[in-house]
Amino acid sequence: MKNNFKALLLHLIIVILSFIFLIIFVATGPVIAKYASNIISRIIIGVPFLLVYIFSGTLLDRNISKKFDFLAGSFIGVIGIALWFFAFLKTKVNLFEIIPEELIDHWVLVNIYYTPFLLSKLSFGLPNIPVLSLIINLLPTLLMGLGLKYKRLKYKID
Repeated sequence: MKNNFKALLLHLIIVILSFIFLIIFVATGPVIAKYASNIISRIIIGVPFLLVYIFSGTLLDRNISKKFDFLAGSFIGVIGIALWFFAFLKTKVNLFEIIPEELIDHWVLVNIYYTPFLLSKLSFGLPNIPVLSLIINLLPTLLMGLGLKYKRLKYKID
């Protein structure tokens, strides 16, 4: 339970930092647009936000049983799925259709809650479809679980 609250706090910190980065990125967009279209720069923009989740998993406690490592951030997923269901039921779109622009307002909470993954989606040009947003709900938990597994392996070797 302690790891869940710690993971949620780390997630919210990552969201705030990535939101600040998004604001800076949008503000400097006209200047850096020619560089941001290159695949190397897209990887440099998109991948670090995923790696931060793995690093944040190493900050969690390893006192809990190994079988619960991938449930360490389950509060993040539960809140994300609740936000996703709210937006999905409000818009009534198909799971595999691109969300129309006029319905995007209902997805704002989901996009804010998963800003680091939104930046990765934008960097790699992935479509904004509900099923992809639902899958993204699992990523913070899995990546933090990988970080916790890495921490266990690191201390086992030392």
